[in-house]
Amino acid sequence: MMTTSARPLDGAERLRPVSRLRARINFAVFSAVTVGGGWLFAAMDRATGQTVGTGSVTSAAGGTNGQGLWIAVPALTALVLYFLNRDGAGRLGLTLRFAGRARWFAFAAVFSPAVAAVAVAAATASGAATFSAAPRAGEQPLLAAFATALGFLVVKNLLEEFIFRGYGTRTAMALGLRGVAPHVLVGLVWGLWHLPLYTVWMSQADFRQSTTLPWAWYLPTFLAGIVAMAVLYGEMRVRTGSIWPGVVLHTVSNALTTPLLINGHVRYEDHGDVVFGLAGNSVVSVLFFGVPGLLLLRRRNRGRPASGE
Repeated sequence: MMTTSARPLDGAERLRPVSRLRARINFAVFSAVTVGGGWLFAAMDRATGQTVGTGSVTSAAGGTNGQGLWIAVPALTALVLYFLNRDGAGRLGLTLRFAGRARWFAFAAVFSPAVAAVAVAAATASGAATFSAAPRAGEQPLLAAFATALGFLVVKNLLEEFIFRGYGTRTAMALGLRGVAPHVLVGLVWGLWHLPLYTVWMSQADFRQSTTLPWAWYLPTFLAGIVAMAVLYGEMRVRTGSIWPGVVLHTVSNALTTPLLINGHVRYEDHGDVVFGLAGNSVVSVLFFGVPGLLLLRRRNRGRPASGE
């Protein structure tokens, strides 16, 4: 089954027809490995006696072999599918050659600090949170924590953006879905992929610093937040043909917001994080990530071509 109705993301592959059948097979295999692999690797860690529940999201501290496989295997799966079952959906978004590079990277660098500043200001003004410039006893100052996390996060987020935007978005766009649907699909896979990290590998004390919600409420709000992020990250990928602006946005966001929460700079009262939280499951986060993504999507659908095409 061949069709050319879905455009590849990268102009270099325009002459290759898009096969929706192959794209569907590829996305199904990619999703199954990505979502299911983490639970398999977590079970492997337990079976081999590796310590879990002590990991960090901003460094390799407390990491296990299973956690390494959790991010490496989806990346390798994407490469194998890309080369061995070509669907014509376009390249993997590794290029740095695209129009308007400076403005996309500038946006990626300042977006998360601006969102964090607004969220913290609104939370403290409303009494939903308190803010302290000094970290909790024994923790690094914010600037030091930010700088320390950058090296690890650039590598980790390069792999993550390659998996979910480099391969996931380009393949979902070839499925024949319209509007925001490809980004929602990628966002759901991206969100489910995170769950072993939060439930098995990450320190639960650290996790509880990021949310006051019980799991029954946290899970749907988390998925809503990560789908909103997937719309913005995905549209940046489509508009530029590159994953690199997303790598910058993702890295700056993680390196800033995680220390703010984990190191005790921001403390929420009475579930104030539900509205003003820095984590992705808050109302503020959903709006600030989802609305710009939808605006970019609307602008593209009005006829402005993606810069990477």
